[in-house]
Amino acid sequence: MLQKKRLSKISLSLLFAGCLWGYASSVMAAVCQPGKLVVQVLGSGGPELSDQRASTSYLIWVDQKARILVDFGSGAALNYEKSGANPAELDAVLFSHFHVDHTADFPALVKGLPFAGYNKELRVFGPAKRGVFPGIKEFMHALFNRDTGAYAYLADYADPDVSSQFKMELEEVSVKPKEIKRYDIDESLTVSAVSVLHGPVPSLAWRVESKGCSVTFSGDTSNTDQALDQLALGTDVLLAHNAARENDTDEVARLLHMMPTEIGRIAGVTKAGKLVLSHRMKRTLGHEMESTTAIRKNYAGTILFANDMQRIIVGGK
Repeated sequence: MLQKKRLSKISLSLLFAGCLWGYASSVMAAVCQPGKLVVQVLGSGGPELSDQRASTSYLIWVDQKARILVDFGSGAALNYEKSGANPAELDAVLFSHFHVDHTADFPALVKGLPFAGYNKELRVFGPAKRGVFPGIKEFMHALFNRDTGAYAYLADYADPDVSSQFKMELEEVSVKPKEIKRYDIDESLTVSAVSVLHGPVPSLAWRVESKGCSVTFSGDTSNTDQALDQLALGTDVLLAHNAARENDTDEVARLLHMMPTEIGRIAGVTKAGKLVLSHRMKRTLGHEMESTTAIRKNYAGTILFANDMQRIIVGGK
């Protein structure tokens, strides 16, 4: 009997080790060919009116096609046009959360797509409701409901029972703490999400993978629960939000955002190929050396500070 129990424990240990190895292998198996996946920064700022930057938004190019948007804050619509993206190639919009600096230009996108001949389903992902804060269903209802929406005249695009040129498919991402949920956009393009801490606001971090290349978007988070650590494991690019200084005395900033040392810790433990710092605000602009010094305590790789319209090659040095 004792021998059977020992064998059972050994078997369970081997099974657990095999699961870990399998996850690590799936993350690290394919080699990223530089240029297959490109991130273009449509907005590198936050909610301020005096930072000379568009608010948060990122465009994912796969094989030179503009396939995915991550957030779409104020100024993103104009920079989306400047990017030269073909709207017909857009497959999905990934929202990290529903603060205005991450969503303000989305109604402009919905209005503009039909003028660009867009005529397919647009998958729109976002977090689930938490407390008084809306999830994707409540947020889109407030915008596009036929009777009460702020943009009721665009209701056809959100109503599955009405014929329209294109249709939004809302996908609510409801996950337990540190649970990673994965979605296939097609056979070679996947997105994964994990819930992250951004004060009381329901928020997600996203990872986009294609053809052996990966980029992870922290979104706005303090990461005090270290939820990013597994999502970003082995990522080619970690795009983190640098919205607070290391010794920031603003308690709200410290509650909602990561300090540079935490950004560096994540980049180090996940072995990120490149670290890109975005969501740059006046309290961090001009303090790049300070942030870099704090990050370098844990991370020796490439560090880039994002600017509007910048293109970041995923893979390589």
